Amino acid sequence: MKSHEIRSRFREFFERNGHQSRPSASLVPVNDPSVLLTTAGMQQFKPYFLGIQQEPHPRLTTCQKCFRTTDIDNVGKTARHLTFFEMLGNFSFGDYFKEGAIDLAWRFSTEELKLDTDRLWVSIFQGDSDVPADEEARSNWIKAGLAEDRIVPLSTGDNFWSAGPTGPCGPCTELYFDLGEAAGCGRPDCRPGCDCDRFVEFWNLVFMEFNRDEAGVLTRLPRRNVDTGMGLERIAAVMEGRLSVFTTDLFQPLIDFVSETAGVEYGEAEKHDRAIRVLADHSRAIAFLIAAGVFAGNEGRGYVLRRVMRRAIQAASTLEISKPFLARLCRQVVAQMQGAYPELARNQKMIEEAAAQEEERFGLTLEQGNAILAETIAATRAAGGHTVEGEVAFRLHDTYGFPFDLTSEILHDEGLEVDTEEFDRLMDDQRRRARAAVRSVGDEEREALAELGRRAKGGSGDRSFQKNELYTSIGDLRELENGRVALKLRESPFYAESGGQISDTGWIHTDDGKADVAGVISLDGDQVILAEVVEGRVEAGARAKVMVNRVRRHAVACNHTATHLLHNALRQLLGEQVRQAGSSVGPEKLRFDFTHGAALTDGELRQIEDMVNRKIIENHPVKAFTTTKEYAHDMGAIALFDEKYGEYVRVIEVGDFSRELCGGTHIDSTAEIGAFKIIAESSVGASLRRIEAITSKAAIDYLREREQLLAELAAELKTDPLRLPDALARQQEELAGLRELARDAAAGKMASAAVDLAGRAEEAGGIKILAEEVIVSDAQQLLDLSDALRERLGAAAVLLAADIAGGVSLVANFSDQAVEKGLKAGDLIREVAVIVGGKGGGRPGMARGGGKETSKIGDALASGKTWLREKLA
Repeated sequence: MKSHEIRSRFREFFERNGHQSRPSASLVPVNDPSVLLTTAGMQQFKPYFLGIQQEPHPRLTTCQKCFRTTDIDNVGKTARHLTFFEMLGNFSFGDYFKEGAIDLAWRFSTEELKLDTDRLWVSIFQGDSDVPADEEARSNWIKAGLAEDRIVPLSTGDNFWSAGPTGPCGPCTELYFDLGEAAGCGRPDCRPGCDCDRFVEFWNLVFMEFNRDEAGVLTRLPRRNVDTGMGLERIAAVMEGRLSVFTTDLFQPLIDFVSETAGVEYGEAEKHDRAIRVLADHSRAIAFLIAAGVFAGNEGRGYVLRRVMRRAIQAASTLEISKPFLARLCRQVVAQMQGAYPELARNQKMIEEAAAQEEERFGLTLEQGNAILAETIAATRAAGGHTVEGEVAFRLHDTYGFPFDLTSEILHDEGLEVDTEEFDRLMDDQRRRARAAVRSVGDEEREALAELGRRAKGGSGDRSFQKNELYTSIGDLRELENGRVALKLRESPFYAESGGQISDTGWIHTDDGKADVAGVISLDGDQVILAEVVEGRVEAGARAKVMVNRVRRHAVACNHTATHLLHNALRQLLGEQVRQAGSSVGPEKLRFDFTHGAALTDGELRQIEDMVNRKIIENHPVKAFTTTKEYAHDMGAIALFDEKYGEYVRVIEVGDFSRELCGGTHIDSTAEIGAFKIIAESSVGASLRRIEAITSKAAIDYLREREQLLAELAAELKTDPLRLPDALARQQEELAGLRELARDAAAGKMASAAVDLAGRAEEAGGIKILAEEVIVSDAQQLLDLSDALRERLGAAAVLLAADIAGGVSLVANFSDQAVEKGLKAGDLIREVAVIVGGKGGGRPGMARGGGKETSKIGDALASGKTWLREKLA
């Protein structure tokens, strides 16, 4: 049975047993700061497990894309470790529990997959000081039909599961398939829990009873839930009778492509096999992460992707595959998996471009790093050592951008290790130098708001955003420092910060006091308000009149609608592969991040401005409506990769050319925007660009400032603003003539000065030496004077110093005869620059330097003259 059939049979089996099938969530989790990426099938359902949100159905089933780096160092070294994998899962929210979950798992394994019951084993939780042994699971397995001697109790580390350091968790029971003695360690007591490959764990049933907080304390959940996960890659290996996931239909095409490209046979050399397995796994991870909107960077998800990409590039280097290769390999992933995951095909161009750019960027780093490591390895072995200094790994990481884990892996393959303690110490020192010393007040306030949101439910905001004021009451309130309060309203007209848009501000008036609304945050469909009491007192339960700052809201709405117009223009001009990667919409300006591999030209920026302004002038209606997610997709509405949508979604439609899923505030027609002006375009990461723009009054003010500036310049040049280019050209011509006259005068002055200074030279060892302080206007004049002196003196060594703008400039200029006698200008400059508190260097014939201590110029020249005499003696 092939993998695609396992996927479909799993879904069909659980649908027949009362489950609702749900699509895979994005690899980028939404509203879950506990993890960077989706690591388990239950990730998208955490609000249901915690009882924060109502689940759409008490029984759900999915095939979830997952990514973990927990075992990344083992990928390629074993037959089963992966970073990207697919997790088949069934979930129960307060419905069936242990008996039902075990019965379903047993029936699917034995009736649908028809696995040999004599080769099935399970593990259960043996208990610890906090949670007792799971005897209920044991009795249910026996009831299902499993022999009792095939039930193995294991410890907390093996059979107590959670999706992260905090959150829902509970004891689990796992199904194993026995591959036979030939795949094992040979020990008579070999059984599940052994480190060998004989018993393959393919299904984990988690009985979600607890929630773990940040202090590690377990509390019982409001209801008992079930979370199961069966790794598709592992069950595919079992069904195909393979000892390794890499020889299943999921990986074999990739293995064959890499082997053929490298010109090696898989299975002939372990070093090559390991690299091939790394490429097969990592290429899948790379393609899916980029398709999810992750791009290589130096922190967060971007760093995770960059680490995976660079491990893949190193593996390709091991196989001596010529570049570029990574993009071609990702193309194979898309071709193989687009049937199950069409987002790969939609983003194929972006995937290939991002992979190619990172491979090109890392190419030089890899060559430099490998060369330094080769020298280090040779030196370590020559000295009879086994450990490489942590300073080497730190220098590779800090100076060359060579990842530490890559350094460690390469050294491990060579039978060496790195001093991790020294590396960690150096990294900690660097972090301490860069780390901010205090936590921001905003973070503390945000945590207080979140706590209030968990404590009490109030009214969510008005999703139409048509009301600018209303009468309501304060549902709950918490006092903060400096006269600030966090509060909940029974009804609210305010927009809460989300989707890249800043929150509304406004005012709250009660019978006893007044407060200014500083911010509003969204919390699981609810909102909490941060306000500053400016008069009297504001208390929970009080009646209140609440008012939105409508002028500010309108400015924000103009900018938000403009981002939709900008997004549309970018896709029209650059191609539909362009995707929004982030945004920030406030009253002053908008910022829009998007996927694109190159900087936009001035011409492209002008075109985009023209396209947006044309839509503004045409006065298209802006409509908001709610519909089903499926219908919105069918009508071509654009959804953002990092947003989580329910069954019903809000669509913003501009004319007949722009439809996006969006919950923000917008204007009624494009003409209200007035004008659109791009003020900046820049890079914010690999294949990521950023446009900053202004609209409405801000755009008009910007253009008026430029108009005023042109008028002032024109007045200064005594011309009309339209004739400024001609006036500037004439002035440049005049300036060029004046500079030429100045150079001629300076040359005459230099020649005269050279004659005077040459008379002060002394001779040593057949070389005329001169060390003098001179008066010049800039460093170029100093260099020109040294050239003139060297030519006048013939066989000479010239050292000059000057005080230029409060700093010391040095130049050493040696003739060929002086160099032939062993003098090096660079050595001399390094010697004397230290005296004036600076540094320098250069070639044997000419070197330059500088310093800060002008009072030491005389000492430096005296030292330099002594140095020359001694070298020529």
